Amino acid sequence: SKFPFLLTRIVQKLHLRNESIFSDVEHEQLCGRFSLSDGELRTVLEALSYVFEQAAYHTIRPASLPDLLMETGMDEGHAAAVAEVWEEGATGLVAQLKEHTMSGPSSLTSSQYRLHLVMGESNLSTLQDPAALFELGLTSANGDTEKVAVEFNHNEMYDLFLKLERIQEQLDGLS
Repeated sequence: SKFPFLLTRIVQKLHLRNESIFSDVEHEQLCGRFSLSDGELRTVLEALSYVFEQAAYHTIRPASLPDLLMETGMDEGHAAAVAEVWEEGATGLVAQLKEHTMSGPSSLTSSQYRLHLVMGESNLSTLQDPAALFELGLTSANGDTEKVAVEFNHNEMYDLFLKLERIQEQLDGLS
């Protein structure tokens, strides 16, 4: 039915880092078929991609995968479907992923930050404009290093924090 198709496509395209698993039109159709918002579908796709990446990285056997997924809260039917697709596509995906790094084109190797606060001027004495400035050191797969500077205001930093918390909860649920 619909779910195995989704899983099969993820396994087939997971190794293609710079390519979307589904086209925009397919993405919209999937939102309708699964009754999910755009954000919810993206979360499901990211979570399933992560499951398959971790299964490949840890070379998890298909027979073990359903129990591991059910321990994280996945229902038995969906866990069995994931394991079935994993059994069919594991060998090919592992071979394709061996050609690529798991961390993508660059890895974070260092980070620094500082807080910046612009206080009010004499006529606007209560004005405050806080910002966090980050300098991220990245190393590419071929060893090239790069420094990236990023600035976040309070709202942007809070949004980033919420996303990182969500990612941490998902990681905790899988481990």
